[in-house]
Amino acid sequence: MTRRRAFVLALLSVLLVSGCANIPERSNPHAVRNADTAQPQGVVDEPTRGLDPFDLVREFIHKSGNSEAAAMYLTEKGKQGWNGEAAPTIVLDTFDTVPVRDPATVDPGAVSSEAETVVLQVRPVGRLGADHAFVPAIDDQEFDVKVRRQADGQWRIDSPPTTRFVPISDFEASYRAVTVYYFDPNLRVTVPDLRYVTAEPVNGLPSRVVNVLLSGPSDTMRRSVRSPLEGISTRTNVVPDPDGTLVVDLKELGDKTQEQREQIAAQVVLSLQTVTSSRLRLRADGQDLIAGHRDWRLGDLKAYDAPTKPDSDQSGLVVADGRLHSLRDGKPIDGPAGDGGYQVLTAAQSIDGAYLAAVVDTDTGPRLRIGEYGKDMQEVNLEARTMTRPTWLVSTSNEVPAKEVWTVADGNVVRAVRTGDGTWKALQVNASDMTDFGPITELRLSRDGTRAAAVARGRLVVASVVRDNDSVALRAPRRLQPINIVQAIGVDWLSQDTLVVATRQGALPVASLSVDGLKFEVFDRNNLQLPLKAIAAAPDRDVIVTDTAAVSSTSGVGQLWRQHPHGQGRDAIPFYPG
Repeated sequence: MTRRRAFVLALLSVLLVSGCANIPERSNPHAVRNADTAQPQGVVDEPTRGLDPFDLVREFIHKSGNSEAAAMYLTEKGKQGWNGEAAPTIVLDTFDTVPVRDPATVDPGAVSSEAETVVLQVRPVGRLGADHAFVPAIDDQEFDVKVRRQADGQWRIDSPPTTRFVPISDFEASYRAVTVYYFDPNLRVTVPDLRYVTAEPVNGLPSRVVNVLLSGPSDTMRRSVRSPLEGISTRTNVVPDPDGTLVVDLKELGDKTQEQREQIAAQVVLSLQTVTSSRLRLRADGQDLIAGHRDWRLGDLKAYDAPTKPDSDQSGLVVADGRLHSLRDGKPIDGPAGDGGYQVLTAAQSIDGAYLAAVVDTDTGPRLRIGEYGKDMQEVNLEARTMTRPTWLVSTSNEVPAKEVWTVADGNVVRAVRTGDGTWKALQVNASDMTDFGPITELRLSRDGTRAAAVARGRLVVASVVRDNDSVALRAPRRLQPINIVQAIGVDWLSQDTLVVATRQGALPVASLSVDGLKFEVFDRNNLQLPLKAIAAAPDRDVIVTDTAAVSSTSGVGQLWRQHPHGQGRDAIPFYPG
């Protein structure tokens, strides 16, 4: 299923629920060519002849992904007031061009047989920032667009909107989603950063991607990741050699170590993997980036994302009747978490599988316990009336065990940290930027530790994790898919840059979305007994949910849900390491 089709299906489900409230009272019919058949950027068509003012404005908006094409819809005066190079604001495809409701408010000089005022009604879903990243937002907007008849009888726009609006389907046709890569604060794990560059001309894509990579992390991730490429530029454009090998020639590397050069190679190769199938020739100051290694492919890199992926033998666990069971065979695990020694409410397993964190029920309320898998678990100095399901931070190295667990206790985001003597201490996370979203009922750290996904008052929010010496904060929170996701109950990370969310909404009980919220796909609801109670996901694993009948799993969007043979019933809470 394409991104556009998935988005439209989700939107239709919302519109069916909301009925006809959004149909304008006076909307002119239009005969604009389908966006799917529009010419790609770089091929410029003149405006369709004979368009009335309303259809002219519609076609102009559809063409705004290509600034050269859009400029042809403007008068000379209009061109002076429109910035075709401005970062676009992305709107729903269902925008309207309607007459002015109260003609008395219109400038008399703007209404005649030679002039017309068109009211443009749009619903933005977000904008493209100067950093080439998508910033979600929602806000109905309305603009008066003045249109004037030219000497040849054709209408042209005299005063266009000051904002460059691009419908989402046209944005997807004009821009290419690319993922550039940086590193976590410990320089151990690669972190994807989703960006958007113009799709045409195609042969310039690699160069545009490298330029975005070298410009640094997106604004929301700038304080959460590190880049060994900082301060480095290119000697030439990214161009192919006569043998077809794509050459990336860097400069100003100075005294970078072998390890840093390997990290740089990983950043470049990973960032270019989706825009070229050519071999890459990585050079630095005129020489091979790494001596003796001239050309690169994806298979030449270290598995920098390995720490974020649970091993194949980690099948996942499930909480049922106060005990932890294995999802592999349904048997209770060893130790007090599995034999009833603790009354487990929710739990989490470290990514390497070696440690557990569990919220357990006690006579004085829920308490957080942490310990080795299958053994006794220490109680953390944290008292609260409510605690969310724990979530683990990735370990800082292969030699150091996982040492940080997060939860939300009585609405406060807390991290339990292993101390030097092996005990665990609870420390508060600065989540003041999240206050406006309301109390957090679900929190999941990304498996690279640089982001956190949360459910707050039914809304899905993603924030960046910023570490400054000994303090940790959640910054730059963004609400994802605010039109479609309004009754979320659970969230988890399917990959480092993809989320799955469970909702109480019958039309979309489970959805997958990119970390910036632009890509959105709805899972098949067949075989589910709604409403849902829990959701779990991990890289290369089935998505698992608990409904009113059982624990069910699916391999992906468009696939049927099947009851899990070891799901432990309708009150179970499944989870994967992380």
